[in-house]
Amino acid sequence: MFFCLLCHGINRPDQDLCAACTRELPWNQHHCERCAEPWPDPFEGLCQHCVSDEPYFDQCYTPFVYQFPLDQLILQGKGSKRAELLFVLARLFADQVKTGGLTLPDLIVPVPLHPNKQHIRGYNQAGVLAQLVGRKLGVPVRHDLITKVREPKQQKTLSRSGRQQNIQRAFRIERAALRSLTPPAHHIVLMDDVITTGSTLNQLARQLRSSGVERVDGWAIARTAKIQPQLS
Repeated sequence: MFFCLLCHGINRPDQDLCAACTRELPWNQHHCERCAEPWPDPFEGLCQHCVSDEPYFDQCYTPFVYQFPLDQLILQGKGSKRAELLFVLARLFADQVKTGGLTLPDLIVPVPLHPNKQHIRGYNQAGVLAQLVGRKLGVPVRHDLITKVREPKQQKTLSRSGRQQNIQRAFRIERAALRSLTPPAHHIVLMDDVITTGSTLNQLARQLRSSGVERVDGWAIARTAKIQPQLS
């Protein structure tokens, strides 16, 4: 007998969540068409930030808003006690990519952790998600194209501009490995678990573009929302 991960009711053997719990997830229905920042009301077009300061990435795809209960699944998946939840999140995400008809990239590259942090945690949750999603979608994954060389200070208390300054020079693109790809990767997706302001994604996209990559998208399970959005 199989049970829903959230409500623990009887469930189909090929589904992690029952139909009712799936419907109640915090879906990212209304959002900026470029950065996927959620909005509480129906909205089409670009947010004010993407209009005034065009990002280096082409598009973000985040099917969920970082709210309960999905936020708890992500947080527990990061912890070593419930790492198996990353498999659930990856399956859920890959299914949405398939049904959404997204253009698949040449390559998926996870946003890396600093080696010291990854050593303490034991794994990079973005790397696990990328590997699982890539396997389900039939897209190759590379973990050796980006290195995090510096651990910036905590981003949570910083403004958007402060975050951008904080992460400068935190990452290095391994250009020799990038140039040696056969066939070349013209379209790369950066995979993470959560996108907050998009500053890390934007910085990595800028560096990849300067290294010759033509298109860079961002994929994440969820996107955080502003408390008081300002429509453009």
